[in-house]
Amino acid sequence: MFKNRSIILGIGIGIIIGALLLQVMSVRASAPGQAKLAMEEMDPQKLKDETSKYYQVFDKSAKMYTQAELDAVVQQKLKDEAERIAAAKPKDQPKTTAPEGSPKIILYVQPNLDATAVSDLLMKSGIITDRKAFVTELEKQGGNTKLQIGFHSFEGVMDMSKIVTNLITAQ
Repeated sequence: MFKNRSIILGIGIGIIIGALLLQVMSVRASAPGQAKLAMEEMDPQKLKDETSKYYQVFDKSAKMYTQAELDAVVQQKLKDEAERIAAAKPKDQPKTTAPEGSPKIILYVQPNLDATAVSDLLMKSGIITDRKAFVTELEKQGGNTKLQIGFHSFEGVMDMSKIVTNLITAQ
């Protein structure tokens, strides 16, 4: 009768199996779930303990800070502490200050940073004052691809050639 009888037979069997699977799924979805009952029976503290295994659980009344708010609170606390220390320090004692040496600055160069990103880091940390001079010195010494990843120490006032040499040599 049909030339492609096996295709028609396969489609028919597939439809029958699909209908059976659909019936099994619909019967299972209407059955009362054990997890649903277990959650309804738990008191709030037990529920909080169970969920804290997998998630961070906070009370509604707990104040959540954004990073900017946290930074502002920390700065205020530091200022208050500095004022408290200044008030507690006796006034008749001579002030002891750090020696007038240049500070030691340690800079971390991350992987995949190009010369402009490194110059931005150096500019923000106060090691250099002119980005273009740094980039031209780096190109002159051929260090665009030779920047070493890791920590680099800068102490005192350094000229551009020493800064570039420090960045392209391994520590």
